[in-house]
Amino acid sequence: MIRPFDWRDLSLLHRLRNRGLCLDAQLAYTRGPNTLQHALLDSLNPVLTAHTLVGRSQSADGPDCLGQYMYRHQDALARVTFVSPEQALGEASGIQLLDGLTRSAGSQGARHLVAEVDEHLPAFQALREAGFAVYARQRIWRLEALPGDMPEGTPRELEPASTAWRHEQASDELALTLLYANLVPALVQQVEAPPRRNGRGWVHAHQGELLGYLNVDRGPLGTWVQPYLHPAAEAVEQLLRAFLASLEARPGRPLFFVVRSYQGWLNDVLERLGLQPASDQAVMVRRMVVPLRQQATVERAPAGVTVKTTSPMAHFEAETPSDPPASTRSRSGDLPSGRPAQG
Repeated sequence: MIRPFDWRDLSLLHRLRNRGLCLDAQLAYTRGPNTLQHALLDSLNPVLTAHTLVGRSQSADGPDCLGQYMYRHQDALARVTFVSPEQALGEASGIQLLDGLTRSAGSQGARHLVAEVDEHLPAFQALREAGFAVYARQRIWRLEALPGDMPEGTPRELEPASTAWRHEQASDELALTLLYANLVPALVQQVEAPPRRNGRGWVHAHQGELLGYLNVDRGPLGTWVQPYLHPAAEAVEQLLRAFLASLEARPGRPLFFVVRSYQGWLNDVLERLGLQPASDQAVMVRRMVVPLRQQATVERAPAGVTVKTTSPMAHFEAETPSDPPASTRSRSGDLPSGRPAQG
């Protein structure tokens, strides 16, 4: 039985909080799932809310499970953030839990439910069986030490370039939207909106044209960067070196770059910069609403039925009389056919 979380489930949530799988990569690498905290405090956040569902087994030996998703009001998508225990996804109860999360997200107004998972995990197949489909793939790169943390002897080429990047501004809104529309495939745009800007992003422009954007998020576990770089951008490796050198040093907090498959050419650049691959993931979606294109049809009136018009209709004779009738002359603006307006 799948039902919403309540106070009776506190002991279950406490027991399962460290045994699950986080299916939101950005959350996992920057803040952690924090399932217990989100379940208890979601009522205090009116914008971004966490919804937690619990699956209680009807049999004595059946596993209990729980799942959680995040949904920001008026967004098109919700994100699965946590499922526990991980082994439950290989059982019928796990599939039922995913179905319950989908129904709950749909009732909140979400049109898509998104999950990110390593393809080699059993959870990948479980998500497919639950109706999730892959719409993108991504590789996550990890850099343990930021330039400010590096020991003496680091090459001086990591000095920041003040003209390469600048912080995003409100005036960049239109240019960033166009960059996103030009780089991201239509299939992905059907699911994901342009990145939500928080004022921490970096912009690269050349000769007045915006060619790069780095969406940055920071958390206690690390810094998350998602790049959007136009193929016309020059010296990309030097650009990213300048960005790394411009970041504030945060000892003990690694840096993560996420590269979507449609920006796969950046993988070689990040490898040359010293980043290490951390995970290869499938980005999966379950659609609650599917847009349909339907051809418009014109209904004909049944035989014997007269349709009344809602606006006056002008009647024209086959031959134009030399002098229009008085009823026609009395109407201002109505001219007989074939006679030009006078004056």
